Amino acid sequence: MLLADLSPGRGREQSGKRPVVVVSHRRYAVVPGLVLAVPLTSTNRNLRHHVEIAPGLETGLVRTSYAMTEQVRALAVDRIERQLGAVDETVATRISRYLHLFIA
Repeated sequence: MLLADLSPGRGREQSGKRPVVVVSHRRYAVVPGLVLAVPLTSTNRNLRHHVEIAPGLETGLVRTSYAMTEQVRALAVDRIERQLGAVDETVATRISRYLHLFIA
């Protein structure tokens, strides 16, 4: 989990400085200097594909947040400010499943 600057955003894209979950793996990077990430929101929109992430020391979040799996995007690594924490395997698996549904 990283803190990234997603500005400028357009339309309904998430923008501003916010947590993101990186969903790409370094060894599969096609283009060096880019990562695939899913932005987080603290607004519960009661959408099934928004994966809840609890606050705490492990995640580095101060409040419950939701991974917006419909907004996966490529980010240049210079947008990343710092590492916040990590998600556990259960959360990572849920995010991965929704990403596959959107892509397939």
